[in-house]
Amino acid sequence: MQVIISSIYPYLFFLLLLTIPFDDYFRALPNILLAILFALFPFVIKRSDFSKLIKLPTLIWLGFFLLLTLQTLLMGRWDADWVILQKVLLSGGLVLLYLPVQDTRKLNQAIIFSSLAAIIYSFVRLVILLNQEVTFSFLETGGIIEALLVDRIYLGLLSVLSILVSYHFLRKEYHPENRYYLANIILNVIFILFIVSRIAILALVVIFILSLFYRKKSGPQLLFFVGFVFLTVLLVFILNNDLRKKFFYNNNDDFKEGLVANTMALEPRTVIWECAYQLTKKKGVIVKGLGFTATNNFMVDCYKTSIKNKKKQEWFLAQKYNIHNQFLDMYIGAGLLATLFFIGGLFVLFMKNRKQFFPTAILLTMVLFMVVENVFHRQIGAYYVGFFLLVLLIAQTTAKNNEQIEEQ
Repeated sequence: MQVIISSIYPYLFFLLLLTIPFDDYFRALPNILLAILFALFPFVIKRSDFSKLIKLPTLIWLGFFLLLTLQTLLMGRWDADWVILQKVLLSGGLVLLYLPVQDTRKLNQAIIFSSLAAIIYSFVRLVILLNQEVTFSFLETGGIIEALLVDRIYLGLLSVLSILVSYHFLRKEYHPENRYYLANIILNVIFILFIVSRIAILALVVIFILSLFYRKKSGPQLLFFVGFVFLTVLLVFILNNDLRKKFFYNNNDDFKEGLVANTMALEPRTVIWECAYQLTKKKGVIVKGLGFTATNNFMVDCYKTSIKNKKKQEWFLAQKYNIHNQFLDMYIGAGLLATLFFIGGLFVLFMKNRKQFFPTAILLTMVLFMVVENVFHRQIGAYYVGFFLLVLLIAQTTAKNNEQIEEQ
């Protein structure tokens, strides 16, 4: 019986990662898979599995999870903040559940297939809308957004992760599988440009610059990838008039001042982060924080008083925007100590993995997205933080062990 459970356990984990982008549509399925994995976990875990964890980073992240849990309980915020806390703990729970899995390739392949499924769904949905005679000008109405599976920022994150995994799988010498990984890179780059996920585009540029410091994967594959990215960007800007308008000017008569002025006027985060900055001055933030739910409520109050434009104010109040920066949200919601544990966990992981391109690029990608998004406020974000922790806390160690076994 244990042999059967051990054989199906990795595939259940694979299926869980595969269904992450569909969480808004099939919320019960990921939860059911999580419950099954937790139920089977005691039957497949071995004491030796815990040796996969990198000790110091694991202790820091464990301290972060425990501190946040105790703080939420002792400060009387359990009922209000449990919805956020459970997402934070979910990311750590994925690390625990992955310990019995020996094959790291399934983890990475799940990201590739998950990204492909999300892209296919989005394009099929777009075709259906077009067949229903829904007309829209790209990026100027909600039509394209309606076709997407989830928020574009998370689709962009998934595509970047898929690109990194595919690049990691590429072999320096010729191999038949290389063509599939290159095709996946091309498809995801096109998709990122199509949905105009700005943070994903920025992440690709930063990752490219980072890759210049690592010689192991440099060469024709890197040149091909970079050349394709810039050629595609150039063609998109030349052929797509709406995209040029999106970046350089706006059709709205109120905003004709160019890129910088329009960005400051139209980008919600300029308002959001100003309100967040005001919250950092509140009494008690440094020591114990305000609580995550209370922080969101204070943000709404700030929108009421700081936004003078009536339509803009109504939009912000309807959306109830959170801070859109995980580091600021952690500091304001949980205080300085929890934030230091959080940043310390990221820093130690960087120091442990800085000599390898793949984990460093994964870490950098997550940090970039955390700068513009509260990843712990969405279950899909918590899943991808869990994937990030899996790669840096477990997968790299497991992959090295597998390579040593293969060499023997």
